[in-house]
Amino acid sequence: MIRANKTYGFTIAVKELKETVPNIFRYASAYKRMNNLTSQGLWEMFAEPAEEPKSPATEDPKYKAPLPEEILSTESGQGGLPDIDPEAMEGEVYNMCHFWSNFEIARLDWFRSKEYNDFFDMMDRSGGFWMERWGDAPIHSLAAGALLAPKDIHYFRDIGYRHTTIQHCPANAPGNRQLARPPFLEMTTQDEKKRKEEDEYWETWDSVKENGVGCRCKCDTDIVDVEGKQGSCLSQWVDVAGGWASA
Repeated sequence: MIRANKTYGFTIAVKELKETVPNIFRYASAYKRMNNLTSQGLWEMFAEPAEEPKSPATEDPKYKAPLPEEILSTESGQGGLPDIDPEAMEGEVYNMCHFWSNFEIARLDWFRSKEYNDFFDMMDRSGGFWMERWGDAPIHSLAAGALLAPKDIHYFRDIGYRHTTIQHCPANAPGNRQLARPPFLEMTTQDEKKRKEEDEYWETWDSVKENGVGCRCKCDTDIVDVEGKQGSCLSQWVDVAGGWASA
């Protein structure tokens, strides 16, 4: 990341539970507007066009032109105004994508920067952390979308990570790209036999595959990799980055 001047790195990108982030996108979008920020290409990973409100069928003989708003309450169901999406902002809605912060590597000077802290302070003042249970992952992601470009982000596709049933485990790289593995007898296991058994388990790894990028990975085949799983946001990443890796 230092050599390539990257700011933020991730290994899993998935969709957030909608119930946990009400209004978060509206505040993030408002921050962009208030600070005259234009997207550098990453915002589109998290935003998509809002659906156009459905217009009344004027050709319907029962159609009545919309009445003044103060009268509509007494004419329920007659000449109603189009529904407005309460989550939409600036013609966009949040697609729930975010970088999973369980594994992230980032430059601390970005998190300490004035622009990031201005963003965070506005989100904090909204009360969403306390009233709506906003988590750190969508905050980091929307801040990156507002302030960074795809070229500032690194996808650690070659590093495996698993949490419960969500797993990214890359296929091992072909050729001579598998590094030698010295024995690793981790010291937290007191039983010497179990320590050796653990090391022997990792001594054998999956076969290499064409286009693989992993190093000595051993994947749990009972779990579908997040890259091909419903709810993954890797396709959105590929769209904004122009491929698996950003330039």
